[in-house]
Amino acid sequence: MGQKNVVVAQEGLEKVIILSRPVNFDGDEIKEINLDFEKLTGEDIERAEMQYNAENPQNSLTMVKEMSKGFAAIVAAKAAGVNVGVIRKLSAPDYAKVTMRTTLFLMGGK
Repeated sequence: MGQKNVVVAQEGLEKVIILSRPVNFDGDEIKEINLDFEKLTGEDIERAEMQYNAENPQNSLTMVKEMSKGFAAIVAAKAAGVNVGVIRKLSAPDYAKVTMRTTLFLMGGK
């Protein structure tokens, strides 16, 4: 049997994303991203927004940051407890899964 790409959590939204291509970061091989949104606080989201604005001053006036892949990557990193560089090193399909799941959370999903 093949390996499942996604472990399903509450309400059909994946919490653990099994990477199609593992990532090496700081000597560690990362094979999955565990998006634990429940541990985040409002302060975490605000800090993610400040980081996004600092990294992208040209986009600091973006009205709906929740739709930005860059902002979603920062929030995903906070939820997963990893450096945002890990999220940015994901393959494009894995990056899309992680950021889309994060966007769904930010837009009111669980």
